Amino acid sequence: MNHYGLKAKQHLLQHFPDQYSAIEDPEAYFTEIGEEAERQVSSTYLRLSKPELGEKDLAARMMAEESVQDLIYPTSPEQPEQPEEPMDPDSAMAFSIQVQQDLWAAMDSDQPDSTTLLRQER
Repeated sequence: MNHYGLKAKQHLLQHFPDQYSAIEDPEAYFTEIGEEAERQVSSTYLRLSKPELGEKDLAARMMAEESVQDLIYPTSPEQPEQPEEPMDPDSAMAFSIQVQQDLWAAMDSDQPDSTTLLRQER
C-alpha cells in the first residue's frame, strides 16, 4: 500500500469507522485506492508540468495531488458537499503558482514564435 492508500485508510478509520469496518478486505481496498490516486497524480502532473522544470515543478505536483483529494479524503454521504472556496491570493500556493506563471511567460517571450523562425529560414 502506497502513501496515498495509507492516508485514505487513516482518514476513513478516524472519521468514518463504521464505513471502514464494512470493508471486507481493507488491505486490498486501500492498495487499490492508493494505486488509482498515484495514476491520477502522475497523469495530471504530466499534463500540468513544464518539461524544462523537470521534477522541480512543485506547483504542478501540488495541483496534481489536489486533484485526488476526494479519492483520499472522502466526505460522508450524509454530509452535504462543501462548495470549494476560492484560493486566497496571499497564500503560499497562490504565490507559487504566480511565480511559475511569470517564469513561464518570461521563458515563452524569450523563444521566437513560428513566424519568426520561418522568416529566419528564408
